[in-house]
Amino acid sequence: MKLLSRMNLWGQRQSAAQGLDFTKLDPAYSGFIDEQLRLYGLDRAVFCRPVPAADETFFKAVVPNYENDLGIAAFKFVEAGLRRYDAYDQLVSQVFGGFDRLDSVLDFASGYGRLTRVLVQRLAKEQIWVSDIYREAIEWQLKTYGVQGFYSTPSPRDLRHERVHDVVWVGSLFSHLPDGLFQDWLAKIWSFVGPRGVLAFSVHDQTLLPAGEAMDAAGLRYFRHSESDSLDPDIYGMTYVTEGYVADAIARLAPGGGPKWKRFFKGLYENQDLYVVAGPQADISRLNIASTPMGGLEQVTHLTNGDVEFAGWSIERTTGAALQGIRIFADGAAVGVAAPDQPRPDVLAKFPLAPNMPQGFRFRLSHDQARPGATVRLQLESSSGLRGLVFAKMPDQAAFTYSGWSRRPLRHLPSGLS
Repeated sequence: MKLLSRMNLWGQRQSAAQGLDFTKLDPAYSGFIDEQLRLYGLDRAVFCRPVPAADETFFKAVVPNYENDLGIAAFKFVEAGLRRYDAYDQLVSQVFGGFDRLDSVLDFASGYGRLTRVLVQRLAKEQIWVSDIYREAIEWQLKTYGVQGFYSTPSPRDLRHERVHDVVWVGSLFSHLPDGLFQDWLAKIWSFVGPRGVLAFSVHDQTLLPAGEAMDAAGLRYFRHSESDSLDPDIYGMTYVTEGYVADAIARLAPGGGPKWKRFFKGLYENQDLYVVAGPQADISRLNIASTPMGGLEQVTHLTNGDVEFAGWSIERTTGAALQGIRIFADGAAVGVAAPDQPRPDVLAKFPLAPNMPQGFRFRLSHDQARPGATVRLQLESSSGLRGLVFAKMPDQAAFTYSGWSRRPLRHLPSGLS
């Protein structure tokens, strides 16, 4: 058999200095993105507006993590945006009863609109507000999507915004703030939440603290570095917090112990905790935000009968939920199922304190099920109602030649072999 350690899908690389143009991606990744967005009922032309080169989060954090390959980085950009939307959609559905019940929403520290790319397909542009300290990012969103926006400031004391909103979303700001500024920004942003509204924000918890480092006694550890070359490291770095620290900050928001809140462990992206804080008229008592199941393919093996065997890993990161199976599609057609049934403690090390043991899986596809070049899609089906998506291309068929002792040349030798 022939073992492929990874599939080579890299195409011609774009220049990051010119930003990300989704129309110039390697066809493999472009196809994966098309199928992802189709499954979410989203318009690619709306979502995949070019990512400007000034987007530090994408070009200085995401792209370097994928060997500076814009193809896979673009795929991960879309994937992360859809996982963010999975959490947002659950929040809106369970607290408000759907997007049609919302008056207005605010995405604070919105960057270049990864969430906006979805929200404009669910809400009127007049209902969507965005804010960021990068003025060019807000100007880009206003020009590109026609939403409402205002500039943020280095200090919350200098920020003015008179409106309140049903959902105030802060995807990744409190994961970068030092002590003191953490509380000040929480109070400022809380003032933008309407009586029936909710504030949702994410943090790095202590399980993500770098090896060899320890939490400060107060429950926050701050490092003066980040993906940004332009923001002052005294106000924007890398932050790790305990639940107790966040609880204390929330308690300061209102007399009598503060508003009601819930924590969802690793509820956003693949590593950040999501906190939801309720306005005085909001009911979050039954709110339960599940995490999108995750998985990946690790090995592809050509077998001598022409079949191709795939092997990979999966994890359900939601407490009380379980993976119910994996559905396999080739070019959109259902071709089989797989069962995650091999414990993977090695993967668990990448997901500290995950409530469920990661599982490995294997499955085979024949030439009749998936021809070379077909898009293979796995759907990780969870009892939470969410599904994780994994993509690959069916590899070209391998050519084999027999090697070893041949019996025929030995027939007339004294060895006696025949």
